[in-house]
Amino acid sequence: MKLKDAVSRRVQELCDNNNLTVHGMSLKTGVANSTLADMVKARNESMQIKFIYGICAGLNMSMAEFFNSPYFDKEQLTD
Repeated sequence: MKLKDAVSRRVQELCDNNNLTVHGMSLKTGVANSTLADMVKARNESMQIKFIYGICAGLNMSMAEFFNSPYFDKEQLTD
C-alpha cells in the first residue's frame, strides 16, 4: 500500500478508537476538517508532518505511537 493509504487507515482507526468523526477529531486536535478529510480519503501524495503532530498532540499520543501500527511496516508499504 502507498504511504498516503497507510496514513489514511491510521487516521480513520484513531477516529474509530476514540469514537470521533473526522469533524470531531478536527475539533479535538485543531487540524482543519478539510485537511483531515483529505488525509482520510488519501487525496494527497504527501502531507506535512505538522498535521500528524497535531493529531498526536490532540489525542495525547506520541508520534511513535501514531506510527506504531502494522500499516507502516516496511513490508506493507510500496513507496
